[in-house]
Amino acid sequence: MSEKDKILPQLVQALADLKYEECLRLTQEAIDAGYSGTKIVLEGLSPGLREVGRRFEQFQYFLADLVYSAHIMNSCMKLVEPLLLKEADKAEVAGKVVVGTVEGDLHDIGKNLVIVLWKASGFEVHDLGIDTPATKFVEKVKEVKPDILGMSSFLTTTAPYMKVVIDALKEEGLRDGLYILIGGPPTSQQFADEIDADKWCKDAVVGVNVSKKFMEIKKEMIEKYGKDWWPHAREAMRRI
Repeated sequence: MSEKDKILPQLVQALADLKYEECLRLTQEAIDAGYSGTKIVLEGLSPGLREVGRRFEQFQYFLADLVYSAHIMNSCMKLVEPLLLKEADKAEVAGKVVVGTVEGDLHDIGKNLVIVLWKASGFEVHDLGIDTPATKFVEKVKEVKPDILGMSSFLTTTAPYMKVVIDALKEEGLRDGLYILIGGPPTSQQFADEIDADKWCKDAVVGVNVSKKFMEIKKEMIEKYGKDWWPHAREAMRRI
């Protein structure tokens, strides 16, 4: 393995071990070695953060460690962001996304990561931030008419609020045609089905891959069924 090939695996390990200075050094080394911003995120930072999450779930890390990992991630992303912006400028707009952490929840680690990956993949992203009430989700969906809505929750006490948002969208006639993704530790595909969300995303990479697939299927179903595309697209996505 060449020295260049060692950089990203070392970055994964450094982030998993919460080594701040080493993460910054390796991120800069990856940039200097010519890696794309997307590759650094997908093969370095994202897997490292995923390992932090795994250790947290297994009680090897505490909440303070999780918060610190977000601090490390944000610092590394400041180095990578100029590359990602250049890559996004070259890409055609892949779709439009509205995303937010639901009301009562102040965590944004996963949300911020998926936003980075969406932008790097050419998506136009409207970030509502943290502690977002249903009214704010509804207003933004009305305003920008997104293809995809993403909701994040870190706490078991706030996850049920996702249903409040979806019910509010239904009341305003905004649910059909809007592909809804959810994510966060207390969520699952079963929970997504229960609240009438479309897809549970176990991590940011899954979220972006699902978004890309939905946009492909949406285009295909519009060409095939015209204005009646939505139920066919939704059914096709269920089979994936």
